[in-house]
Amino acid sequence: MKKNQTIVLAIIVIIVLGGLVVWSLVQKPEVPFEEEEEEEELAEVFSMSGVVSSVDVASSFLMVKPANQEGEVKVLVSETTRLIKLEFPFDPKNPPSEATFTPIETDVELSDFQQGDNIFIKVMENIAGKSEFGNVDFIHILP
Repeated sequence: MKKNQTIVLAIIVIIVLGGLVVWSLVQKPEVPFEEEEEEEELAEVFSMSGVVSSVDVASSFLMVKPANQEGEVKVLVSETTRLIKLEFPFDPKNPPSEATFTPIETDVELSDFQQGDNIFIKVMENIAGKSEFGNVDFIHILP
């Protein structure tokens, strides 16, 4: 009887091991890109650069074409938004031999923005995926 028990036990072990092998082959392999996609969905954006498409002084907003993106976004400008024009402290065609410099900052009005101006916007809220936003800390007109 011991011989029969050993054979039955061996058959059970083989069936269990075979089942584990089949189960491991059937499982879907983990795709490492899924984690990256989830991280992109959770991305937070608090700044943007782009080009001014239009200016509406009466309603206090800019339409901006973001760099490397499709479409436009509406940027609402409030009384607390700082509007700044950055300028080189030298002629860009004849730069100094020094490697560093500090740009000149000049406070401007919304009416000073022109279509085609390159700008940088810093906001105080997450703007990822939004087509309209306010709560803007500052907007720089780039040189």
